Amino acid sequence: MGRPKGYDRDDVLVAARNLFWERGYEATSISDLEQRTGLNRSSLYQEFGSKHELFEAALECYADRVITVLLAELCNDDATLDTVAGLFTRLAKLFRSPTAVAIHGCLMVNATAELAAHDERIRPAAAKYRDQLRSSFKAALSKAAQNGEIDANTVATRAKLLTATLMGVWLTVRIDPHDASSLCKTVADEVNSWRKPEPSSR
Repeated sequence: MGRPKGYDRDDVLVAARNLFWERGYEATSISDLEQRTGLNRSSLYQEFGSKHELFEAALECYADRVITVLLAELCNDDATLDTVAGLFTRLAKLFRSPTAVAIHGCLMVNATAELAAHDERIRPAAAKYRDQLRSSFKAALSKAAQNGEIDANTVATRAKLLTATLMGVWLTVRIDPHDASSLCKTVADEVNSWRKPEPSSR
């Protein structure tokens, strides 16, 4: 019977995820990971296989624990156009506070910008993230169409537009969080402008 581990795998993964989030993949060394996680190189390799495999696990952790939470309301059965606008309004507030997303942006978008062009192992994760954004926006906009708030034939196009916009916002926040916050407010206003006018009662 093997000796029990003296560490919690989830804790190690979150610590590694946060370090990659702060510094990026290339700028994070194994020594940095040893210091942040409290595990030596041998234990890290034994648990995760390699630095790259640890990074891939960190991306999955980020998708499960950060992105899924961020997008959860879009996939609720009671989602409305306000839900979509509300996501950008929440981000606008976050970007004006000292949060991880305001300082470091989105780990998935950062990884895409840094690695996807030459790392075929990262590309599927990047595509999955893009598709998750599109499907989440499409789910919320479809509910809004069912409620008569917008035209149904605009849902697919607008879901793609919002996905591209959000990915751009994540890059903008790395340059200027306040500008990204202002952009999010503009997007929220634009989403609200999509609402059909209420029929006049006579």
